[in-house]
Amino acid sequence: MSRQPKILLIYTGGTIGMIKDFETGALKAFDFNDLLKKIPELRLLDCEIETTGFEQPIDSSNMNPKLWVALCDIIEENYERCDGFVILHGSD
Repeated sequence: MSRQPKILLIYTGGTIGMIKDFETGALKAFDFNDLLKKIPELRLLDCEIETTGFEQPIDSSNMNPKLWVALCDIIEENYERCDGFVILHGSD
């Protein structure tokens, strides 16, 4: 039996990584390590999904070449063991 492809999902920041705080009504970041708990439909995909990201999510309008290099470093560090990479990034 062949192994499932491994995808590394890299979260940089942005609304896609937010959930509503029902006490305040404001959006707050959720822990991407809990992604499969929050979106169980991802288990239907024929792949293994791992998550990582910046220690502190950034506003996408603050993305800069230094952070691009940090993304490249994450991909390089995981290149041999992962089959694909998805970078989640805000829209600014």
